[in-house]
Amino acid sequence: MINKYSLLYIGFIVLLSGIIYGTSSLRDKNIEFQKEILIKQAQTHFKDQINTRKWNAQFGGLYVKPINGLKPNPYLQNSTIKTENGVTLIQMNPAWMTRQLSELSDIDGFSFRIVSSDPLNPINSADEFEKRALEYINTNKKREYYELEGSKFRYLGALVTTKECIGCHSAQGYKIGDIRGGISIILNSKNYNNVVEYIEDKVLKLRLLITFLLLSILLLVHKQFKNNENLNHEVINATKEILSTKRLLQEVLDTDHSFLMVSNDEEIILANQTMLDFFETDSLDEFKKLHQHISDAFIKVEDENFLCTYIGETHWIEYLIQEQAKKDLKIMMRKNAQDRYFRPHVKQVIIEKQNLHIIIFDDITEELERINLLQDKASRDSLTKLFNKGKFNNVLEKEIDLAQTTSAPLSIIFLDIDHFKVVNDTHGHNIGDSILKEIAEILLSTIRQGDFVARWGGEEFVITLQSTNLLQASKLAQKIRVNIENYNFIGADKQTISLGVTQYITNETLENFTKRVDEALYEAKNSGRNRVVTK
Repeated sequence: MINKYSLLYIGFIVLLSGIIYGTSSLRDKNIEFQKEILIKQAQTHFKDQINTRKWNAQFGGLYVKPINGLKPNPYLQNSTIKTENGVTLIQMNPAWMTRQLSELSDIDGFSFRIVSSDPLNPINSADEFEKRALEYINTNKKREYYELEGSKFRYLGALVTTKECIGCHSAQGYKIGDIRGGISIILNSKNYNNVVEYIEDKVLKLRLLITFLLLSILLLVHKQFKNNENLNHEVINATKEILSTKRLLQEVLDTDHSFLMVSNDEEIILANQTMLDFFETDSLDEFKKLHQHISDAFIKVEDENFLCTYIGETHWIEYLIQEQAKKDLKIMMRKNAQDRYFRPHVKQVIIEKQNLHIIIFDDITEELERINLLQDKASRDSLTKLFNKGKFNNVLEKEIDLAQTTSAPLSIIFLDIDHFKVVNDTHGHNIGDSILKEIAEILLSTIRQGDFVARWGGEEFVITLQSTNLLQASKLAQKIRVNIENYNFIGADKQTISLGVTQYITNETLENFTKRVDEALYEAKNSGRNRVVTK
């Protein structure tokens, strides 16, 4: 009987722990989502003010009629002018405009103002929150700071010193790039507080309800053990209660949008509906007929942070237990020919010397897609949309490794637009930018599939040519040179380019490789331009 009682109470604790764990995760995710809404609202108001200030600054400030007692900025020199008709106009620079807008703003539950830790205008002095925010932003090199203060959400976005600011603030010692202050925003967070209280209240009630049901079952089973006269009848009733509780527990688990499963060392013993839906099965038993374990569906990825069934000789669950606190571990699975990515978490419990694992799989596919999109954007030149120098260096390292592994030739072309400074000086930078974009299009249309082109910087471009020897690369360079020489550029005269070409020498360093092609380009430019030089 002791063993039965022990198992009964341990089972109760495990179930209750699982419920608390699952409901806590659900509660925290919902509260964090509500907080993100407040942050997004504040960021939107801040960006509106920044855009308004940029619009003002690009005109060097605006002049307006002084109505409703509007006074000129006392900290701005030459802040008034008179028109030919004798009308006095007041200059509204970005700071003074922001101050006026903040005083006019009457949106319910929202207010803002411009602040500084070293203001010209004392009215712009920072309060205690704003001082903390500015200190945090300057210390941690951040651009925003926020806090919840009772029914208020306080947000401060940093104002970065630009060259337009120096005229008014140079005496304060500011330099371009310094944080000179910020825009302080106050939002009414009463609705957020109400929602948080509502979520916490519902979670508490759910926990109390389930705890009550589990305790009821516990007492019923306990009574069954002691009531030998009605043992069979009590066992039947207890079985019905247990099945009912299991259905209730399953319903609770099914509310989580993440995969949730409980496994021993050999098989899955409990899974929520989210997991079953992903594998398009109606029950855990049906899932087990198709898969020995969930790890059968893991796709192997050549990345130490992605799990497969065994990492070396260590089973993936054991490896996850050991490394989840130290590494950003992930899992890739495939559904309907689409790759899906998950971040796993495991909690280990032991019942009667048996290891049980509560495992949650959070879907992070969209998160990784956003990260990959940002990484791709960061690796491209904003003007020509070609890859930038940093990306080119990464690609060239891989191309050199491939060339050495396969013993295939590798060549690069380095080109420079002839007399491009004259183009900018004569036609302006807008035409210069247009020529750079047109040359990028010519390069993309001329190179072959598998070749890689990047903007090196300024008017220089570079191309890698895998499985291409020096002679073949030289012919392609000549083709590029002729295509550009014959092209009619919009708003400018004919343009020519100088090109250097070289082939990789086995086991040489990347630095020597790029240095040699740079020397070839230098010779092409110094020997008359509009030509190809191989080296």
